[in-house]
Amino acid sequence: MSFLRRPRTYPVLVVALALAACGTTAGVAVATTPSAGPAAARAAEKYWTAERMAAAQPVERGSRTTFTARSRGIAAAVAPSGTPQGSYGAGIPMVGTFFSSSGPTGPSYCTASVVRSAGRDLLMTAGHCAKSLAGGKQIFVPQYLKGQDAAHQPYGVFPVERAFTDPRYTKNSKGADSDLDFGFVRVGPNAKGTEVQDAAGALRLTPTPRWNSTVTVTGYPGTYNPDLKAISCTVPTMRLAGYHQTQMKCGGFYGGTSGSPWIAHYDAAARTGDAIGLLGGWNGGGNTAGDDWVSYSPVFGREIQDLYQDALADRTPVRPAAAYQSPSDGARLPGAASTWSHARHLAPGDFTGDGHDDLLAIWSDGEVTLYPGDGRGGFGAEKQLAKADSFWKRAAAVTAGDFGGTGRADLMVRWDNGKLSYFEDLGPAGSGKEFTLGAAGSFWRYATQITAGRFGSTDKARDLAVRWADGSFSVYSGASASGPGTGRSLAAAGSYWRNATALAAAQPAGQDRTKLLVRWSDGSLGSYATTGTTLGNGTRLQGPNPSWTASTLTAGDFTSTGRRDDVVVRWSNGETSLYDGTTADALGTWSPVVNAG
Repeated sequence: MSFLRRPRTYPVLVVALALAACGTTAGVAVATTPSAGPAAARAAEKYWTAERMAAAQPVERGSRTTFTARSRGIAAAVAPSGTPQGSYGAGIPMVGTFFSSSGPTGPSYCTASVVRSAGRDLLMTAGHCAKSLAGGKQIFVPQYLKGQDAAHQPYGVFPVERAFTDPRYTKNSKGADSDLDFGFVRVGPNAKGTEVQDAAGALRLTPTPRWNSTVTVTGYPGTYNPDLKAISCTVPTMRLAGYHQTQMKCGGFYGGTSGSPWIAHYDAAARTGDAIGLLGGWNGGGNTAGDDWVSYSPVFGREIQDLYQDALADRTPVRPAAAYQSPSDGARLPGAASTWSHARHLAPGDFTGDGHDDLLAIWSDGEVTLYPGDGRGGFGAEKQLAKADSFWKRAAAVTAGDFGGTGRADLMVRWDNGKLSYFEDLGPAGSGKEFTLGAAGSFWRYATQITAGRFGSTDKARDLAVRWADGSFSVYSGASASGPGTGRSLAAAGSYWRNATALAAAQPAGQDRTKLLVRWSDGSLGSYATTGTTLGNGTRLQGPNPSWTASTLTAGDFTSTGRRDDVVVRWSNGETSLYDGTTADALGTWSPVVNAG
């Protein structure tokens, strides 16, 4: 039984007073009444004529795109040359507009999108839009079509029942709490009794994966848009300095587009995609000039997930009384992104012997540096282990494990001449003793990627997963000074493993063995329960993503959980991120390690 559909009453005032006495703040959600079911939608269809809907005005009073020079039709700043411009069209099924008869000058609307939920009735929009949904006859119209009345919209209309916002957020804030400019809205079924997710499809609420992503932003401008069509733009995102937010630049996003989802990996056939942001944030989603070509989005992390859980549970959001503070976005590794773009290999391990995983970098010029981990996801000062133009330029693939059984990290290297060797107890003092497991010119020259983990063992990370140049895949169990261990082929030459472009070994919570992380040529990411004898089942952690295709991938225990569940990714532009707490079926929480730009 869905708890989101049963009749309900909410003693909001009593709850708020009790929570205030306990030193907390409670978000007062829009007052709600027991769901009227399809009857509410039928009543809305009678009220919302085509003329009333066509007369809608943007709801964003006082935000970045209302009452600016551009929204009043007065000449304003021109976008810099080369700035993309959005294109108008029919939009997509799960993105639409709100209409409310309570607007100060008549009907009004923002943009919202359907997000997956157990009740199949949840929308996502900007927080300043959700706060405006009070009183009147409010409806959500997916893929709105001007000229049609409510009864003849493509998927029907869905009455607003309740909105949820973070109580620490102030509408159109320019402070730190602008990071919280997001909200959720529960809607009732349409006149046929169909929930909005069943009618229009839904996006997956997905943590923002990095500063620089490619997104498609779709919304409904109320200005310079006489046909009230949807505007869409596919653009890269970048960091908004000083805030836990991203920004994009594309012309045409006037008043009414707040709440527009920032979508990655949209699948039109499946009617879904990943919502990794929305138009909102600082000053209601844009700069003080109200430029239509500058838009912001809060980073989707723990805060929006907490609010999402409140909406799922149909409860009034409660947060600590202390003012919200943005998380630190400062770089955790020294050096600029332009420098880190030359980090050819990354290897995690306790190289300093202090119980915390460190990060070893081998650079394209042969320099080797070590960054001691602090156990909290940060790193200390750089320690140079080898100067530029050293023999380390010839390292073709690297991985760290405990091949000597000493409890310290050893570094295994496949060299460009086919030699396979490892350096025991590599540390700040030097590379340690080298043990050769495969001679120069051996078949190891065909090992395209290698990674060490506890695939067939629950003891030490001394099993090697190998992807070969011919597309075959093998696991070697028990690598040591005497050899690479017992090898077994788990995929034949010419198999789909020829599309594997990076390997890493991670140990999710609750697992006593490591999982094999695989980045494929299309940028998708998978996790495999590989052992020494079987390949195991695969789980997709991420769909195809072009920005991941040239990334460097590794995993270690940088946050002192006792597990290698912290994934580090370095992209081609040098931006580097840590995904803390990666599980068997999802990437962990994103935080920047090296900022781009």
